[in-house]
Amino acid sequence: MALKTETNTRKMGQRVAKAARKFFHTRKVGYDFEHGQWWITLMNGAQYSVVDAEGGPAVDGFDFEMVTEPQD
Repeated sequence: MALKTETNTRKMGQRVAKAARKFFHTRKVGYDFEHGQWWITLMNGAQYSVVDAEGGPAVDGFDFEMVTEPQD
């Protein structure tokens, strides 16, 4: 069984984007499936790897790990 973050479907992409909007408190998030997983890009240029997670700050089973710092 594939992890949610490894599932490349339109429905999963929409679910990832919805969780990211809630997590980052913004309506504007870019989301892409590349290299076997989902990625989030914010308007400030910060990029995040989407990971499966439960508890803590996780939203709908997702958490977000920064891989690219925001651009000033």
